[in-house]
Amino acid sequence: MDLGKIAAGQPKTNLRYLHDMNTQESHGKVIRVVPEKRTHVYLILDETIFHPKGGGQPSDRGIIRGNQYEVTVKKAIQYKGVVVHWAKLNQGTPIEGEAACVLDWPYRFLMTRRHTAAHLLDHCLAQSMGTKVQTTDSWLDEPCYVGYAGSPPSDETLRSAEALANHMIEEGRKVRINFLSSEEPRDALQNAPNYERLPELSEVRTVTIDGCDPIPCGGTHVGNLRDVGGVSGLRAEPLSDSFRLYFSVIEKLSSSSS
Repeated sequence: MDLGKIAAGQPKTNLRYLHDMNTQESHGKVIRVVPEKRTHVYLILDETIFHPKGGGQPSDRGIIRGNQYEVTVKKAIQYKGVVVHWAKLNQGTPIEGEAACVLDWPYRFLMTRRHTAAHLLDHCLAQSMGTKVQTTDSWLDEPCYVGYAGSPPSDETLRSAEALANHMIEEGRKVRINFLSSEEPRDALQNAPNYERLPELSEVRTVTIDGCDPIPCGGTHVGNLRDVGGVSGLRAEPLSDSFRLYFSVIEKLSSSSS
């Protein structure tokens, strides 16, 4: 199915997760329904809590329910600012109008923890290597990794980065979301590992872990590093002129008080 045709003439979707990343259920209005054979459908809503695939973060999953119908969202895909939900029919026939959206929260929260951990590792790897790092790509589902330009660090450097990350997690550092307009100076973003790939935008959303440089990002994040739990299993895989840093997030109780 041509996403361009599905999204044609539709207004940009209000992305609720950009401002509120903890909402697990919401209501919106279905403004377009495009059936796909007998088993699937494409839905466009005026607003959504479903994070579409992008920036290394996979699409959210979950349920959309309306008047006498229910669908399981398999993918949310963004096309020129319009989020298209591709879903499997469970019961009934979707129609335009009010609908409830329910996230697969355990999966979303895992992706959220991994995304924040990836930004934390940007900082900790740079500190352990003693130089600025430049990201090339990332993927937060399986296998989970962040890609960096240059040669892979030593095992000792990786262990140092992992220890620093877990120390900062145990400290319970805050994670803050801000928005920069195009008129505001971007000097504060020049140390971001993905600064070179930042497009010209009317507004830039930044994620800042206390004590770290802000990073332009449209993904979901925890509000406190303690919610990451912990990081482990750092492993660098060399590529031709870059490397992938694989990692895991783990459940870990902190001895620190909240």
